[in-house]
Amino acid sequence: MSTIFNAIGCRVEVEKMIATGRIDMVVETTNFIYVLELKLSNNGGIDAATEQIRTKQYTEPFKADKRKVVAIAIELDDKGKGLVDWKEV
Repeated sequence: MSTIFNAIGCRVEVEKMIATGRIDMVVETTNFIYVLELKLSNNGGIDAATEQIRTKQYTEPFKADKRKVVAIAIELDDKGKGLVDWKEV
């Protein structure tokens, strides 16, 4: 995923460390900052990703930025078949 975002001109940071934990991926564009948390289906899926974003306050370090911050929980198939579900948190 990071390769695709880089290829289309986004700034990408994988496994970004913050005071409360480690964000799976931060994707920055001119107008947006996307905070992505990915979980496999057999590891809690979309609900676990959503809970982690909320409890660890992953969007907090970006609140001072003028760009819109969008947190997205993503569930991936544990058998490697790709995206199962996603939602904005």
